Amino acid sequence: MYKAVLVDDESRSRQILQKLIEKYCPELNIEDTADSVESAVEVITRVQPDIAFLDIQLTNGTGFDILERTDVPGMAVIFTTAFDQYAIKAFKFSAIDYLLKPIDIDELKEAVKKVTHGTHQELLQTKIQHLISNIRRAPDDTPLLLISTSETVEFVDINEIIRCQADGAYCVVHLRNGNRLIASKVIKEFELLLDGYGFYRVHQSHLINLKELSKYSRADNYLVLRDGSKIQLARSRKENFFKELSRLRI
Repeated sequence: MYKAVLVDDESRSRQILQKLIEKYCPELNIEDTADSVESAVEVITRVQPDIAFLDIQLTNGTGFDILERTDVPGMAVIFTTAFDQYAIKAFKFSAIDYLLKPIDIDELKEAVKKVTHGTHQELLQTKIQHLISNIRRAPDDTPLLLISTSETVEFVDINEIIRCQADGAYCVVHLRNGNRLIASKVIKEFELLLDGYGFYRVHQSHLINLKELSKYSRADNYLVLRDGSKIQLARSRKENFFKELSRLRI
């Protein structure tokens, strides 16, 4: 059995989550609950749980305040949130799962499965610190994207990305400094993550940073980027591509 605690300042939300966990996640034992930053710090310090379910926005602070005031080695965290799209984007940039209220049963079971089946806690803590950093950035600031490769975890300013290239189940991220990162994500995931930041999927296999565009060859229908790479522009995407350029005024 895994020891768990629930933190939410809404009594009904705590009750609903507790009932869902008891019914669908029998491997967890809910040791205690809390409704504020102060009570959560006390409960987590006393219980030393394996898993903490943390609501992000509390009346007197945030779930991140709780994490900064507690230190439980190996404790996994599952966030629950009704946050807006900006905050949800920060979760995705940090490669951390979250449960969006009202909580879906399948998503709850999947989140519990991930944190109870071999998640590397050291990496999880790194991701959490990265998430806190992104959440606390101003909305207009450029976020950092966490990219996991087979050897490293990289924190990349998205402005440093020139393009992303599909490679089967992987994606090769090309950076301004000439480095290439091979991420275990398909290109569609990067397309969704970078939506709204000046990137465009010009071909089934290529997602480019429009700020890195150097020229367009009408004769051959290809794009040249500032690093000299030539990317074919899919004819089916041509019209929308130029509409996007016009919208961004690049």
